[in-house]
Amino acid sequence: MLRAVLALLMLVALVRDTAAEVRAVHTVEPRAFGYFLGDTLVRTIEIETGADDEIVPASLPRTGASNYWLELRSIDQTSKRHGDGRLHTLNLTYQAFYAPIDPRKQTIPATEIAVRGPNGSETVAIPPFTFLMSPLREIFPEKSGETSETFLRPDFPVEHRRSGHLGTAALLAAALSALFLALLARDLAWWPFHRRPARPFSRAVRDVGRALALGGADGYRAALIALHRAFDTASGQRLLAGDIDVFLAAHPEHDETRLQVERFFSASRSVFFGEAQREGETDLPPTDLRALAAALARQERAAR
Repeated sequence: MLRAVLALLMLVALVRDTAAEVRAVHTVEPRAFGYFLGDTLVRTIEIETGADDEIVPASLPRTGASNYWLELRSIDQTSKRHGDGRLHTLNLTYQAFYAPIDPRKQTIPATEIAVRGPNGSETVAIPPFTFLMSPLREIFPEKSGETSETFLRPDFPVEHRRSGHLGTAALLAAALSALFLALLARDLAWWPFHRRPARPFSRAVRDVGRALALGGADGYRAALIALHRAFDTASGQRLLAGDIDVFLAAHPEHDETRLQVERFFSASRSVFFGEAQREGETDLPPTDLRALAAALARQERAAR
């Protein structure tokens, strides 16, 4: 008999050691009356446990519809140190969609939450909560002389605000934006200004870039030709290497790039009339050719 008692005590002790340490459970309930269709209510559950215990997330009630008239909107969970243990707080927000025809008691059902500790888990029972819902109108309003036209109120009128000044400001901003865009397009020789004869070097920047993007000897030759055409258009005639001084005298804005222009004509002579086509690329690499076209375009815009 003594052995059986000792075995039973050891079994009870073992079971207690494997469970989490739930010390206390407190529920802070909202008011129990005065709720209408669509109202929300918040239940606060406080669970005191051991320092290493935690709430099992999978055991929490799921958000969404609990039944045809009740929905769990959200669960806010916090946990903090509380003395030598831990305090877990759960804020459960419910919304009721029951439409009673007279004051009616409704009950949020009980639920169970699992608490997990280092040696096992323990279940905490959350009690149900009963509250009173009220109707939105009388059961028989006709008896008091009311009809659907009297107890149904009209929609709240929409406030009309004057927005004329906002429309005027928007139109003014749009007009200024269009004007600035047109000025920028003219300055950079974008479409529809890209064919303007007065900006041949601005157009040549795009042509040189497209030609060099092709790569190889053919792309380099096409880039040289595009810049030659810009020099011809700017001077009003075919411009050869011997005419550089005359061209720069007529267009002094390009004088600071004299050395680069001379390198360009020298490289062009090597490519089109020399025996070694790669010699021209060595004297004026594609990156320098692109930079020369961009510099000439900037000087052209500054002068005009």
